[in-house]
Amino acid sequence: MERGVNILVVHGFAVREGRGKWACCFEIRLAIAGGGPLLFRGELHGRCFATEAAAVLAACEFGEREATRHMATARAMIAADDDEASRQKRSPPTGGPCGL
Repeated sequence: MERGVNILVVHGFAVREGRGKWACCFEIRLAIAGGGPLLFRGELHGRCFATEAAAVLAACEFGEREATRHMATARAMIAADDDEASRQKRSPPTGGPCGL
């Protein structure tokens, strides 16, 4: 079965934290073939922006980097799972019902 991971969407948005302060938030949706979509949400901590547009831009850029990182992790997990499955197919059974 073909398995892969793709970015569906990276959404950056700003949340008002006070007068003249905006926090950056992002939402990432990844699609894994053979499974449902994965949703990740995050916020850039320790950073405040003077305008909503600046906060949204920063959130989108950070969200794209996070999406790439999550995709690399998911691909590594899929590859490790596939390697283990193929190794189990090649291994001959050992002994009785308990593997003794």
